[in-house]
Amino acid sequence: MLDCLLRHGIKVSYSCKMGTCQACLLKAEGCELPAGTQTGLPKNLKLENYFLSCLFYPDSDIKVSQTTTSSLFKKAVVVEKNKFTDDILQLILEPLDVFEFYAGQFVNLKAEGETVRSYSLASNPNESERLELHIKRMRNGWMSNWLFDELLVGDQVEYQGANGTSFYTKDNSDKPMLLIGTGTGLAPLLSIIRYALSVGHRGEIILYHGTRHATGLYLNSQLIALADKVKNFSYFACLSGEIEFDGTLHGRANDLALQKYKDLTGWQVYLCGEPEMVKKTQRCAYLAGANLDEIHTDPFNLRDLRKRRRK
Repeated sequence: MLDCLLRHGIKVSYSCKMGTCQACLLKAEGCELPAGTQTGLPKNLKLENYFLSCLFYPDSDIKVSQTTTSSLFKKAVVVEKNKFTDDILQLILEPLDVFEFYAGQFVNLKAEGETVRSYSLASNPNESERLELHIKRMRNGWMSNWLFDELLVGDQVEYQGANGTSFYTKDNSDKPMLLIGTGTGLAPLLSIIRYALSVGHRGEIILYHGTRHATGLYLNSQLIALADKVKNFSYFACLSGEIEFDGTLHGRANDLALQKYKDLTGWQVYLCGEPEMVKKTQRCAYLAGANLDEIHTDPFNLRDLRKRRRK
């Protein structure tokens, strides 16, 4: 349905086109929906007949309406904007209403013109209801440039969520955890680490953060300090490009992690970042013994921002 609407020039909010971000929600009127079109939606939205248009393949006429701001989105105030690097922004929002989330979930932000994008939370739900987001500036990304250049401290912004099933709970605090992220895929992993440590996780916590250039290791010094302070936390910085300073590993984070940890039986695995990396590593982790239910994935499926697709 989403492809059909876009093909006919009807403006509909969307982002990943894979049923993950929940940005393409529509509401069906007077009909029953196939279960697969409501995957991951909370119970109240299912009961109100909301569905994901990117997952719906209608076989007959259907009447739908677009979601309204008041029904799904809440407001938060921008309280801080800090640049980790020239192209990575820390954005901190204060919700105007009570906000609850699990470590590792994401929210959808809405800008003017109904543009919606998904951003993972780096916050510790045990410490604050504030939303800490790590934003990567995309050269042709309307939303990321708006957040960098136009949204100001004190402004209000609309958000929806929290969403996502790749989150940590304290039920298995004795299990070792392997977390692998690329780029700002560090954000939800940081949320998980912060929360796990705050509730007394006893198993090993191993983080591999990878990027091409050293500037992408935007929390390197803080994570090194945390690893020095916390006995059961280890951190490995990985560069796939040229090694620019000591203390980093050369290669892709997922490859390096799986080379060292060959048996993942009984481990919890969290993967976040570039979709191909996530998919490949999910398969490899399963083959290394991890239970499929214990492999949690959060691929950053981005809209194609190029004028022409690569061949």
